[in-house]
Amino acid sequence: MKKLVILLLFALISTTNFAQKSMSKSKEKNTTVSKNVVLAKADNITAEVITINKEKKVVLFVKNSTSTDTLELKKIETADFKPSGFTLKSYVINGKKFHHVNRKEQVKTDTKLKKETADFTEDQLWDTENKTLLLGNTHKSSHIKETVFLDKNKTASHDVEKMRSEGFEFSLNADGSFVLKTKSQNSVYAYNSTSNKYELKGNPKAATPTKKKK
Repeated sequence: MKKLVILLLFALISTTNFAQKSMSKSKEKNTTVSKNVVLAKADNITAEVITINKEKKVVLFVKNSTSTDTLELKKIETADFKPSGFTLKSYVINGKKFHHVNRKEQVKTDTKLKKETADFTEDQLWDTENKTLLLGNTHKSSHIKETVFLDKNKTASHDVEKMRSEGFEFSLNADGSFVLKTKSQNSVYAYNSTSNKYELKGNPKAATPTKKKK
């Protein structure tokens, strides 16, 4: 009788261990982590493309003395994500360090009637110490060439080329303030140490028209 009880206990323990190992292997299979792609480095921070369970993201890894913070910059929704430019730089305001992330990407669209080259520029300003995104701005500049028909029957046509700008153009000043610019106005923002935010400095000014070269 004792031998039977011992055998039953051994069988139960073996089955439990096998089930735990199977669950562990199943979890490992369900969680797939690919090798990270490093885009830029600055100070104690690296910008990388990470892939977890086939989901890609651009993140900042901020290495502190005892831990590493992960700050998400962008979720990647296209399989052919290839930024044409990526920079990570630090700047200082009143002794406090911030970081500026700049990403450039070009997207081309080509159909029978329209060709478009769109240049996207994304700028982010981070207070990495407090894990805070202070600014996120995306500007799109497009060169478009399309065929326009001159009659309803589409028997005659001509090509039209044009430039299009969408959103604000961003520029960071040496003192840590920044400018958001459109064709009609410029707005200057300065960092407020009390509120830990960028705030509009004065009223927006009318943009100076660009002189055309003769």
